[in-house]
Amino acid sequence: MITVNSTITRLNESTTAIELGQGARLWLIHGVLGEDAQPLFHTLCNHLPWDRPRVRVFGREHPVPRLTCWVADSGVRYRYSGLTHQGEGWPPALDTLRREVTALTGRRPNGALANLYRDGDDSMGWHRDNEPELGAHPWVLSYNLGTARDFAFRPYGSGRQSRVIALEHDSLLVMSPEVQTHFEHALPRRRRVREPRLNLTFREIV
Repeated sequence: MITVNSTITRLNESTTAIELGQGARLWLIHGVLGEDAQPLFHTLCNHLPWDRPRVRVFGREHPVPRLTCWVADSGVRYRYSGLTHQGEGWPPALDTLRREVTALTGRRPNGALANLYRDGDDSMGWHRDNEPELGAHPWVLSYNLGTARDFAFRPYGSGRQSRVIALEHDSLLVMSPEVQTHFEHALPRRRRVREPRLNLTFREIV
């Protein structure tokens, strides 16, 4: 087991530690669920209540380039992309994953934002996970299923990309609070990618 307090103090052979700078650290954990990951991928793709919200940019509304779903403890609210979402409890399969994430990291998320990228045309723009609901020092735990996609970082306020990590099937990326303070991240378009990728970003709403 890996314990996350102010740092991860115990690393196992399936964990890669990455320093971004300015105290921002990442830990990439491979093989979280093993043979159970693929069935979970199909279950979530087919049974979560996916939505494609519209956001207003420069006075015009556009659908986001992915499918989304908010899952959380009953009554837990989270606002993103100008919309407020309320949790209604956890599907059993997803609650099992949440327990495994807690066992690996020591964190206790009470919500997860799910994003389904149907192919390489679906994407996520540059942003920080720093909404007020996450508190002043948010840990973010990002679990990945399906095809591998590049995950990019750049220093906040800079237009220059500084790091790209390939997030593979059944991997968990742990981001320390300093990541959200000093860096932005994105999932760029990759036209060559034809297969879907599902991401579950576990969060602690305070």
